[in-house]
Formats: sequence, structure tokens, C-alpha cells
Amino acid sequence: MPPLVRISEIGRYLRCPRLIYYGNLPRKRDPEHLLLHSLMLSLSDDENLAGHLRADLSRLEQELPLVYEVEPREIGLACSDLEGRIDEIALSLQPSLGLLLPCEVEVDLRSERLGLSGRLDRLAPGRTPSLIRTGRAPEEGVWKRDRLMLAGYALLLGEKYQTKIDRGLVEYTRSGAVRAVQIHSVDRGRVLRIRDRIRAIKEGQMPDRPEGAMCERCEVRERCETSVTLASRFF
Repeated sequence: MPPLVRISEIGRYLRCPRLIYYGNLPRKRDPEHLLLHSLMLSLSDDENLAGHLRADLSRLEQELPLVYEVEPREIGLACSDLEGRIDEIALSLQPSLGLLLPCEVEVDLRSERLGLSGRLDRLAPGRTPSLIRTGRAPEEGVWKRDRLMLAGYALLLGEKYQTKIDRGLVEYTRSGAVRAVQIHSVDRGRVLRIRDRIRAIKEGQMPDRPEGAMCERCEVRERCETSVTLASRFF
């Protein structure tokens, strides 16, 4: 039986298929990313949400350097920058707490039949999959990559609970925005097609580099460019 494809790999494929071909390379953890993601995982329906987030921020400043390979000084600087935005984030999040809580966080899911696995950030009320994102939010809706990753989790949850999951959420933490997503059959179908393409890439098929790929900041840029240069010498 082919190995399971992780939902995170679908996200990487949508960034650029060559990220799958070259595999995972160690990446330096961004302190602000870690803080924002961890803050959302510890979200509470506390009436004083801003106070709760500030207390968590102080705790995470001490704990994250013990868990991840990040310098305490870097975490401290990120905490100082983020602390000034806590009130704004809390104000934006407050109306959406009912969509997010109570919940389970970091839910492991897998299906041999679907050939998929993943760790869902949040299982919100109504068995609703929710992704935590620390980048900027689009002006409207959600990014395509987020919608398709949600569709992958919807497939896994649908099999687990024997029901159709047709709705998801994306939490854009920097702005405190929570966006609802309708999950359509076309999204589910594309997830399964991407699963098959990822399997083919892992078996050795070199994928084309898509137009508009963010090569300048890519972690596999050096290996990718070297391979293309070597290939050009033979063809």
C-alpha cells in the first residue's frame, strides 16, 4: 500500500511541486510564527481575552525556547513586538469565539482508504475543521491553499465520523480574522488528484516549476537551481 500523503504536503505542493521532490529541509523557526500559533492553540473564552492572551504570551516567552531551537532573545523581541497588537487581535477575535470554542486542538487524523493523514490545528464545534494561519489574510475569503487543505481535513473527518463535512474555518491570527469556508465536491476531488501527483513525485518524477513560484525565499532554491543546471548539460 502506498505511504500516506500528509495534508501539510498538499500545502507544500500548492506552493511549488518541487518542494515535494526535494523533501523537507530544516528551516529556522520564525519566533513570531511560533508565538501566534501557540497563542491560538491556547485560546480561551475568558471575558478578558486580551488579558488572557497577554498572560499566555508571557508564559510562552519562557517555554518556547525549551521546546524549539530558537534563541530566548529572539522570542523576547517577538513578544515585545506582538504585545502591542494584543488588544487589536483580541477585539477582532472576540465575536468569533463561539465558532472556535469549545474545541480539540492538534487532532491527529489518518485514513488508509483515502491515503491521507494530518494534524488538524483545531476541531471546532460542529466537527468543523479550522486552520491557524500566521501570515497575512487575503482581502476576502481565504487563500486557495488553505481552502484545499481544509478540504483534505474534511475528507478525513467525514470518514472518521461517517458524515459529510462541508464547512471549515481559517484563523488568520495576525489580524484576528476568522473566515468561514464552504467546502465543495470539486475541492475534495482536487485534493485526491494532488495526492496522486505527490505520490508520483515521491517515486522520482521531477515536476515542472510553476509560473509565479516564490523562488527567492524558497528553502530548496539552491538544490533546485543546481539540478536544473546539471540537467541542462545533458539535454
